[in-house]
Amino acid sequence: MPSTCLFELDRPEPIYYSGETINGRAILTTTSEKNVNEVYILFEGEAKVRWDERKTRTQNGKTHHYTEYYRGKQIYLNTRTAVFGSGTLPPGTHTYNFCIPLPLECPSSVVQKYGKICYEISVIIDRQWNFNNVFKQPLTVLQTYNLNMSPQLLMPLVREDIKYFCCWPCSSGPVLSTLTIPFGGYAPGQKIHFNLEIDNQSTGYDLNGIEVKLKQTYKFRAETPHYKEREKEIDLNESCQGEQVLRLSKKVINGTLAIPPVPPSSRNEGGIITVSYRVILSIKMGDCHMDTDFDVPMVIGTIPLAQSAENPEHAAQWIPQTPDTPAGAAGDLPPSYDNCKPPTFEEATSSDDKFIDIDVDEHNRTDDFIPRYPMYTNFAMPSAPPPPSQDADSALLPSAPVLSLPHSSTAPSNGGNNTISYGWNANP
Repeated sequence: MPSTCLFELDRPEPIYYSGETINGRAILTTTSEKNVNEVYILFEGEAKVRWDERKTRTQNGKTHHYTEYYRGKQIYLNTRTAVFGSGTLPPGTHTYNFCIPLPLECPSSVVQKYGKICYEISVIIDRQWNFNNVFKQPLTVLQTYNLNMSPQLLMPLVREDIKYFCCWPCSSGPVLSTLTIPFGGYAPGQKIHFNLEIDNQSTGYDLNGIEVKLKQTYKFRAETPHYKEREKEIDLNESCQGEQVLRLSKKVINGTLAIPPVPPSSRNEGGIITVSYRVILSIKMGDCHMDTDFDVPMVIGTIPLAQSAENPEHAAQWIPQTPDTPAGAAGDLPPSYDNCKPPTFEEATSSDDKFIDIDVDEHNRTDDFIPRYPMYTNFAMPSAPPPPSQDADSALLPSAPVLSLPHSSTAPSNGGNNTISYGWNANP
């Protein structure tokens, strides 16, 4: 029977924020003794980019087809801790505790066709004269983005446009349009409200409606054989409204765009993988005329603006304030959800053409892992978790969703085959 390894973390979902500490233990079970050079725990965080392009070149009058391989790699974390030295590892169950701090600048986990940012805990048995045994636990890491630390996001986004159907002297009057979005930043699960005012002063043209989209843009940067960028755009949500704006008339159109569970906007533009968002609104001019497009950059964070709630007074009670932390760290630490029900977790949108890490042996790949992102399901009416039970064992409910950030929590202690449950931290 082959060896097995079970990873127990300090929360039921392997999802962490930058600045947190990952506490847990690895329970390694072997059925026979092994001669080893070392047993160690490895924690890796890295980004990889890869794509191929078919190209042609002419040499001595002949055309040749070839493939150019674009690659990029960045390492964020690589820590190795030995837990057993050289010698004979006896059969049985071996428990190894680990405590891994995450830097504040860790970029968020993503998996896309041309690249991925991934974090993994591995237990590796370095065997003498034999293949190594490798056991992996992938994690989702999110870079905390507290929108409340960016006051400029409170300013409404306003875009104006003037469109003429014809050129002078045949012009028939302009179409004046103004798009207003109340805030510059939102969190997944919220809705982006927009207001579009249209003044159709033309004498011969009716407008045929609007289309608004929330777009996600991934930018991949290769470093070899030379620097090159590649982008991938994804339509996250769209809303089409067929309301006509007749000639010589005005209309105000209101609508919303729901934000699905997605990673936050990248804060470090120097990474080889970055993600950004924008709202695209098109006014359908009809006939052969070009549509009017509004392109509005949007910031997606992990902590919503308190003022963006339907009832800001209630939201202000639990939106985190600036923690008492050293200079430079304030606003980057994760929030505390001790007094409210946290957002539920939603599965990230999966893709049929996921990134395959060909640099790793196929038996040790974790290509099927899809990051999961928290989503606010009822930001306007946050509610408290149920009060802790008098029974210490029932105070930790495995079914409770966890986004609380137990900085003082520790991994389960060694010893026995006790059943461990995880959930809300009942301590104040």
